[in-house]
Amino acid sequence: MRREQIAFFDVDHTISRHATALWFILACMKRRLISWGYILLVPFLYVLYRFFKLGIETLYRKSLPRIAGISRQAIQSMAKEAFDTYLESGIYPGAVREIRTLKSQGIRVILATSSPFEVVYPLAQYLDLSAADVVATQFAFENGVFTGKIVGSPVYSRTKCSIIRDFAQRSGADLQYCSFYSDSVHDLPLLELVGRPVAVHPDTRLRHIARRRGWQIKDFSE
Repeated sequence: MRREQIAFFDVDHTISRHATALWFILACMKRRLISWGYILLVPFLYVLYRFFKLGIETLYRKSLPRIAGISRQAIQSMAKEAFDTYLESGIYPGAVREIRTLKSQGIRVILATSSPFEVVYPLAQYLDLSAADVVATQFAFENGVFTGKIVGSPVYSRTKCSIIRDFAQRSGADLQYCSFYSDSVHDLPLLELVGRPVAVHPDTRLRHIARRRGWQIKDFSE
């Protein structure tokens, strides 16, 4: 029997209790790069996104222009600040153990998330993963300065599914010998694509689907 080749992990609410991009926005606000008034809008936009009332493309379109003109170095610095100050303490201990176990078995671990690469990279480093182990939404830069746009489409839902399929093909991996861990029904297309789908403290809709289909359900909170 062939062993598992790659384990793909969603990030927000799967590895991290918190939404990584929201804490990055807070770090931007602390440096007065975004108006504090915007903090009143952010939770509203996020709730709409979580409950299918707002597309991820719209969420990015409304948010990212507010930090256009900031250097890549400054964005990386704010992402590290957000991780150190807010996100590190919110990492699920069970997720860290699971990732370490998978890596000890020779299974490659890949973070696959709609959050921006710069925002997620400090988490990857914490988990002893490299930049090549992160599949994330890419900010667009010109001469080292953020344009307020992204490259291509956000790594989300069916787009994430297509990107992961291409990634596995380039890596020579058979997705039937891969797993995907996620908390959200948004990731259902990718959970259906792999041989071992894992629902991690899933939302109500995903929990119902996972139980009906006999998928693994895990709790990483302890």
